[in-house]
Amino acid sequence: MLNHLKVIMTVLVYWFYAGFVHSAEVELPAEILNIVGDPEYGEYLASDCKTCHKVEGSAPGVPSIIGVSKRDLIIALHAYKQKVRKNPVMQMMANRLSNEEIAALAAYFEGLN
Repeated sequence: MLNHLKVIMTVLVYWFYAGFVHSAEVELPAEILNIVGDPEYGEYLASDCKTCHKVEGSAPGVPSIIGVSKRDLIIALHAYKQKVRKNPVMQMMANRLSNEEIAALAAYFEGLN
């Protein structure tokens, strides 16, 4: 149980510093935040994401996105898309995604544990 709590605290601290908790990064209209994403379509789209953001374990310097709330992941991807977040790889990846694809990916990753 103690190891489980250590993992949770480590992830929360990492998310904070990676920017996942900072939801005020971009202002998104409600119609974008409220798109109902299809998790099955998100799974189909997620192969590129899972190259770096591992489903099991983690890669050095790459945050886990497993279980991140839909809202936080949508905001994060739009922050990359709008170049508010500075990461050339993520900016390129997010820029290729439509609002519906972002919602689908967010629904898929939120559902993973």
